[in-house]
Amino acid sequence: MILSAAEKWEEGYITSFNDMPSGSISPIVPRSLQVNTSFGIRSFKNWFFSRSNTAGTAGLQRYSVKADGTISDDGFIANASQFIVIDETIGYYLDETRGKLKLQTFNPTTMQRTGEIDLSSLQNEEYPYQVIGKHTLAAKDGKLYAGMTYSTLETEGFGGDLIDYIEFVVIDIATNTYEKTITYEEEAGYNTIGWGSSANKMWTIGDDGALYLYSTGLQNGFTQSGVIRIKEGETDFDKTWRLDAHDLVAGSSIAAGLVKDGKMYIELPSTALNPDFSNLMDFIFDYYVVDLQTKEATKITGMPQHHYAYANEQAITEIDGKICFWVRNLDENIDAYYALNNDGTSATQLFNIDHDGFMWGLVKLDE
Repeated sequence: MILSAAEKWEEGYITSFNDMPSGSISPIVPRSLQVNTSFGIRSFKNWFFSRSNTAGTAGLQRYSVKADGTISDDGFIANASQFIVIDETIGYYLDETRGKLKLQTFNPTTMQRTGEIDLSSLQNEEYPYQVIGKHTLAAKDGKLYAGMTYSTLETEGFGGDLIDYIEFVVIDIATNTYEKTITYEEEAGYNTIGWGSSANKMWTIGDDGALYLYSTGLQNGFTQSGVIRIKEGETDFDKTWRLDAHDLVAGSSIAAGLVKDGKMYIELPSTALNPDFSNLMDFIFDYYVVDLQTKEATKITGMPQHHYAYANEQAITEIDGKICFWVRNLDENIDAYYALNNDGTSATQLFNIDHDGFMWGLVKLDE
């Protein structure tokens, strides 16, 4: 399943393929579904989800693929923004119109709202704008982790942060009850995890069972960006480990990653990102493999420099045991996925889309 856009995040197409594409392909075939906006997709088993419906209305849209390869519209929850699917019957989302300190529950099978978790007791009147789950809703070991954001009214959580640390609320999924609030106040200077405007959730579960959380630096002019984690079997931040992106390249941003076999795969710019975002969309990014213990980073060769992977949840993804990387370079007419070679430090192209647009998602659905 591929999501592509004719121009950045505008009108695009969702197209299904029977197998992993190869060679030069077209993003549009007769069975493709046209959508009004293209801002990434996420998948769960044989469903995939978008943050807007085909008309471009904001909310949680579920799709599936019919036997003939056409895309089926399977339900829509209006006003839903950040979300997470736990299993076939349990999911959570934020709907600020129902309350900034309330998390809504829904059934992913029926795509119906089922209730809410009221966390208004956590209101801090000191801050003009406070919201839970806007940037991050993650889950591990039966617990839901919801990021708390404090900001100015003007920015509504996208920048303008008024605290200099990270705060998460821990909720027990079995009972939908609040357990505790955890904070990360180390000297790294991170104050936001994720950036909740696209389908890119900006966290991942490693093969070590840990929850890895990405601080993009978008909110602080790229002065601080990196990765922190909550280890398997634990419910608080691991204060003994983090990966500081600025130690690798000054002015960096980490928005996507994958952890496997003691290594983390990330994207880094080759030059410092400007605080005004003026070079954020330049083709200056490369992929790296980082040793989790030593923090040593090695550039992965065989791919040209590429566009920032901000809205592509599958920019670094594993499909059929292969670690795959999205590469968009307009100057070289490349909008492709590459697979990591057996040497672990080089990659080979799998397929390339022949168009002038951007690919914003690649998922393999369960049979």
